[in-house]
Amino acid sequence: MTDICQLCKKEIETPDYGDGVLDYSDLYEYRGFVFHEKCFDEGVKKVDYKRKEVAETVERSVKSQAGGEWANGGYKTMKTDISGRPIPSKVTEPQILKDYEQGKL
Repeated sequence: MTDICQLCKKEIETPDYGDGVLDYSDLYEYRGFVFHEKCFDEGVKKVDYKRKEVAETVERSVKSQAGGEWANGGYKTMKTDISGRPIPSKVTEPQILKDYEQGKL
């Protein structure tokens, strides 16, 4: 079985020595991202930076898309249908979040 280092994009071999157990000693994982031992420290920094960037972007996006629909747990302004019931708006995910969830740094 092989995995790909998220930083250098090289394959990380996980050999099977015939006992059915894979050797993951060269594979390091942090928050769902996989790295070589030599790439791990830099990878952790990149993942933490990316997470912070994603969180800030998503927060701004949700606030701008919601457009003040919720205030103190209730409806502030929201589109309504003919009978006056609120029509929830769909909040779309920013591309940076989609990339992060797909393992792209």
